[in-house]
Amino acid sequence: MRIIDIQLPLLAFFAASAVFFTACDHNPKEWRTPHMTALSPRLQLMFEKTKPVCFGRFMIDMPASATVVWGSTIVPLTVNVYQDGMDEVKTFAQKFISELKVEKAIYLNDIPLLISVDDILDPEGQIITGYDGFEAIGELKVNGYFKLNNDGVVINARPLKENADRAKTLVKSIAQRLRKRTENEMPTEAGNCIEYAFLPDEPGASKEASGELVSIGFRLQEYPDAHFSIQIGPSNPHNPERDSLKAQWKRIKEDPATPEEQKALASTKFFRETPRQIHDWKTGYEVLTRSPDEDGSHSHHDFQMKFTGVPHDPFKPYADIQFQTGVADNAAGATKASLTDEEAIAVWDKITSTIRVRPTTAAPIKSAEAGPKPNAPLGELAATGRNCPQTGWWQPNESNENTDGQRQHIKAGDRMPHMVSTGEPSLWQKLKGERPIYHMATVWKLVSYEEAPGHANMANQKPAMAQTSVNVAGKAGMNVIDEGNHSEDTSHRNKG
Repeated sequence: MRIIDIQLPLLAFFAASAVFFTACDHNPKEWRTPHMTALSPRLQLMFEKTKPVCFGRFMIDMPASATVVWGSTIVPLTVNVYQDGMDEVKTFAQKFISELKVEKAIYLNDIPLLISVDDILDPEGQIITGYDGFEAIGELKVNGYFKLNNDGVVINARPLKENADRAKTLVKSIAQRLRKRTENEMPTEAGNCIEYAFLPDEPGASKEASGELVSIGFRLQEYPDAHFSIQIGPSNPHNPERDSLKAQWKRIKEDPATPEEQKALASTKFFRETPRQIHDWKTGYEVLTRSPDEDGSHSHHDFQMKFTGVPHDPFKPYADIQFQTGVADNAAGATKASLTDEEAIAVWDKITSTIRVRPTTAAPIKSAEAGPKPNAPLGELAATGRNCPQTGWWQPNESNENTDGQRQHIKAGDRMPHMVSTGEPSLWQKLKGERPIYHMATVWKLVSYEEAPGHANMANQKPAMAQTSVNVAGKAGMNVIDEGNHSEDTSHRNKG
């Protein structure tokens, strides 16, 4: 395996101390999730085929042609899997032993830094323990080198000397639980997806403050300058707002460090700067910008979303999500952006809306906010493509003559559908007795908790005829999506 640094900002990440998804925000003013932006024809082609990608305890839908690039993984120790690399890992082990034997611990009568080499039978491998540095002041290196079929595995721990035995036990436990995983495999057990492998949770182990850190990136084959990345880790239990994107941008705007930064800020184009919620994951904030052309740097998109997370909860971590265009040689602005402003926003909305907790068959781990959830209040809002937060009757938030009869019964967890709208028929359509049907992204409003009377949609809902829809513009507050041939049920769309 080749470790690739996807160059995400780490300062706030390691300042945090775990972890994702919560009940819906019950204040519509605080939930200002943007409408899904329509994909251009060439982007629709790219998203025709998608693939689910598992990372940590979560998953995301990406274009099937996208390349996955893994960064560092700590679950809760650093674990690296080297595909078909058992011989390579054996070389690593011998090199580590040699280095520890050569160096001396100056405060321990110049004894070698090597403390022990433990041969392990299940799984086959070694655990090597040594002092972390020639001063030998109590910090250790405990490295495990194991065979996983034809792959090699390296597990690194950095405990204090008094915790050496516990670290060895954890290294061995991780090696025993680890199993191979193909890129497209979506495990149904509770645990963490890492590159080439899956680590099931240890039975009976507490999931609080597990310190899971996962970094992953994606490269769009059709637009190689467009890079998308996600980094998740422990939430700061003391001052989560300090690491928030809103606070970060407030500091930048109020006190630019130099006149050059002030000038660049003044010429930066801001598309969106708002709180953001993805499915049931709140505490998010996003800032979507485009930087200007500068000496040595092309104008490029720089989109970022951060979630401060909930401390000690593995499903609500701190998260840093980024999307940049114009990237070459890991530098944004090194080349011209291949996406227009509208296209970049559409890609961002499309991908980020699919981030979700990976479903498992295991009993759910209780979070810091565990307990019976109250009904979402009437008036709750949910945009097309998001997961429904509450079973009940929903209708478009902006009612007009084209949305009459659009009331639908939607179950919690289902995707919020597009709105079906009828247009004025052309002369030719009038002659054929047809009327154009449009599917549009919209924001739905919860209006009733009543159960469905035996079927999902109200009897008076307008039927959607199996015709080819037409792109139309100028619908206030809505984006239009050309769906091609379709049936009445559109709840399956956008699953990727």
